[in-house]
Amino acid sequence: MSNLADKTQYKALSIIANMVREFERLHYLDMTKTDDYDACQARNLLEGIIQSNGYRINYDNKIKHPLLKDRDNGK
Repeated sequence: MSNLADKTQYKALSIIANMVREFERLHYLDMTKTDDYDACQARNLLEGIIQSNGYRINYDNKIKHPLLKDRDNGK
């Protein structure tokens, strides 16, 4: 699945951020309660990976970079 390393690459985090942004499109679609719960869990887990690496997702479509450095990450 991936190469294990001491630090997650920015490119990997960018791909995950784009995946999380795609979850926003589910908001307008019909889903069962169970599927909605599972999708929310998956989104939260992916967003947690980004946050634990000191970034946050950029939802501004005018800016190309999907990640922003989190200044308040406490590290």
